Parts: sequence; structure tokens; C-alpha cells
Amino acid sequence: MINVSGLLFLSARAVSAAGNLIAVAVFTRLAGPSEYGHYLLIFAWSLIVYGFGAQWMRFAFFGVYHPQRFGEYVSSLGVLFVGGLAIVALALTGLGAAGSFEPGFLIAVFVLVCGIAVYEAVFEIARTLLYVRGMTLSMVLRAAMTVAFGSASLWLGGGARGLALAIALAHVAAALPCCAIFFKIRLVPASRFASLHILGYGWPLLLSFGVAAVGQTIDRLLLAHYLGTAVLGSYGVAADVLRQSFTVFGEVIALSLVTTAKQHATKGNLEAANAVLRKAFNACLAAAAFGTAFFIVFGDVALRLVLKPAFIAPSHALIPVFAITFAFMIMRNFYFAQVIYFTAASYLELLMSLLLFGVSTALAVTLVPTYGARGAALALMTASILSCTAFMLLGRRWYRLPVDLDGLTIIPALAVVFILGSRVAAGFAHSGNALLVFDAVVFALFGAFAIRRFGLLNAVPAAGMLEEVSTS
Repeated sequence: MINVSGLLFLSARAVSAAGNLIAVAVFTRLAGPSEYGHYLLIFAWSLIVYGFGAQWMRFAFFGVYHPQRFGEYVSSLGVLFVGGLAIVALALTGLGAAGSFEPGFLIAVFVLVCGIAVYEAVFEIARTLLYVRGMTLSMVLRAAMTVAFGSASLWLGGGARGLALAIALAHVAAALPCCAIFFKIRLVPASRFASLHILGYGWPLLLSFGVAAVGQTIDRLLLAHYLGTAVLGSYGVAADVLRQSFTVFGEVIALSLVTTAKQHATKGNLEAANAVLRKAFNACLAAAAFGTAFFIVFGDVALRLVLKPAFIAPSHALIPVFAITFAFMIMRNFYFAQVIYFTAASYLELLMSLLLFGVSTALAVTLVPTYGARGAALALMTASILSCTAFMLLGRRWYRLPVDLDGLTIIPALAVVFILGSRVAAGFAHSGNALLVFDAVVFALFGAFAIRRFGLLNAVPAAGMLEEVSTS
């Protein structure tokens, strides 16, 4: 039987990714490297502020919610979000008063943080109950509104800050389909118990997500500092295209398989949870391995379809580095890091984020001044590999997330054979188009084999959380 919800998520996320690629193609043509680099700098700071100020709450909620008191936890999450954003506003006001940043820059950062926070909070509630219809509509709507609002802002001369405000508005508008879930929840006032439960579990995440955001963006901050926003624009847009492509599959796995496993675990059915997690491991590994193979072989062609030559040339040689980076990042973020939702050890995320931050910062500070964009990419890749490996090894002390040995052996081997086969075929091909077609056919056959061999599209038993909450 086909995993219908997984296919819906994949379809919606694929449409969303396509919309994001269209947005990148349009924005980079309307803005140019320097102005788009300025927007990426705003976005990088927004992710850091969001990581410290609000992101941890949604994941803490997912980690501790109680089905019989769901409305109480939702209301408490809302109160915590408002409080967190108020603290963010005060902190940014203080930075502006001290002259650390321009007020217009800080306003753009705050508005973008608020837009992302609204979307992510509502989406997390829908995700917890596997409200597939609202989630898929929101993903598609966010992509459409991003293209529409962002293009309009740049066309009207809004520049980088106007683009940030437009993206924030797109997030708020995209949250509306998920809001329908509130008609299925019996909301009650927020409680001290639920709020403290979320805070008690989530305080390590407050630090960890903020620290991780710094660790994952320090390369961009240093590039902008040493080499300017034009270099950041070329580097950042190439990295974002690859990151988005990997994230498509990672989010689908987390939204469908990991959420279902968490529901089974919450009900005490660990056998069913582990069966679903084993499938999630193979799905993540397939996305990481085949994603890397795809961009090593087709990356140059794919980027030329989206970006102008001015953006591609400076980062062309970094495509394999980015591919390996985000392969390990998808395994870390969407599989091994999910261990914190099956154990009380939420501080594991903090420890791994500190490792990511320490390694990426030390290497970036060392390499970026001398090697520029290549040094930044190598710093991020090394930090991602070490963080993923540490999470895989240390996390098993608290909860042994399944690692399927057959998948661990076969799936990467298929990707490696494809890459090597493509290199060999290139030596015999007389036409670039013929080689491209040959590689695409082989890639599709290998991918289909992996999907069939490991049942990646097969349905998994649901836990019925939405029905339970709706009738409680």
C-alpha cells in the first residue's frame, strides 16, 4: 500500500521547492549579487534571532505535548511565543539604541522573525496532529506568496529590506490553511503546568537552536565582513539552492514518518515506532546519498537553469562541497537529531549545536580570510560531518534510533557506483546531451531500485492522533 500522506507531503514540498527556485531565479535577476547578498545577510541574522527567540518553543511543544490536554498545551505555546517575541523586540531595540545596527536593518530582521514564527508555530500544531490537507496547502501557498510578494517588492524598488518584509508577509498569509486545525481542537486557557512543562524541556533548545543558527551562518557573516555582500550573494544563493533541494526530502520524512513514530511512542507502542523510524532512516539515507550523487553529476546543469552566470561562476567549484555538507546535514537534522523527541535528553541538541558552532567558527575564522568562499564552504562541511557523526554515536546512549545495516551498505554503494559510472561514460560520450540523457536514465533506475528494495513509498500504520484530540 502506498504512503498517501508521504506522497502528499512530497508533492507539496516539491511544488514549494519549485516555487523557491523560481523565487531565487526572479530575485537574483531583479536584485543582482550585491543587493541579494544584503538580503541574505538580513535573513542570516533573522535565523539567528529566531533560533534564540522562538524556534525552540515549537520543537519543545512537539517533544512534550499530551493528547488528553492538547488544547491546554496549544494555548500555552501561544502565550510563550508572544512573550518570546516581546523579548526579541526589546533586545533589538536595545541594539538599535546602542548604534550596533541600523534601525531599518533591525526592523527588517524583526518583521521577518515574526513572520517565520507565526507560520512555524501554526504549522507545528498541524504537524503534530498530521493535518495533511492544511500543511500541504500552506507549503504550496508559502511558495506562491513568496514569489508574488517578493517580486512585487523588488520591482517597486523595495531593495533587500523590502524583500525581507515581503517574505515575512508571505509566511503569515501561508499560515492560514493550517489555522483550520483550530476548529478541531477544544482550546482551553494556558496553564502554568503546560507552560513550565514546555519550558522545562525546551530551555536547552533555546540555546541549542540559537547556537546552531550561528554555527550554520557564521560562514556567511564572515564572508560579508571580509569580502562584501556581492561575494555572499553568489556563495549564498548556490548554497541555498542545494540546501532547499535536500531539505525537501528531509522535511517530508520528518513530517510524515518521524511524526507518526512520535505518535506511536507517545502511546507507548515502541515496536511500531521503531519500525517507522527504520523506514525514516533509509529514506533519509537515500535522500542524502542520491542527492549528493545528483548534484555531483548534474549540479552545474541544474544551477545554470536557475541562476545567471554572474552568480554561478564564483561558486561553481563548490557544488560537490555543498552537496556533501547538506547530505550530512539532512542525516543530522531530520534523523539522528530527532532522538530528543523520544527521550528526555533535550540537552543533547545543545551539546551537538555547541560542537557545530565551535568547529564551524574556528575553521571559518581561520580559512575565510585566506581562502574566501572555498574556506567558508569547507568549514561548514567539516562541522556538519562531525556534528552528524557525534549525534549518531552519542544519541544511542539515550535512545537507539534504528540503523538498518542493509540500507547503510546498499544505498551509498548505489550512489557511488552511479557517480563512478557517470565519470567512465563521460570518457566515451561524443555528445554532452547524450551523456546527460544516459546519466538521467541510470539515476532514475538506481533510485527506483532503492525505493522498491526498501519500501520507501509503502504506507505505515497511523496512530490516529487527530481523531483522538478531536473527540477529547
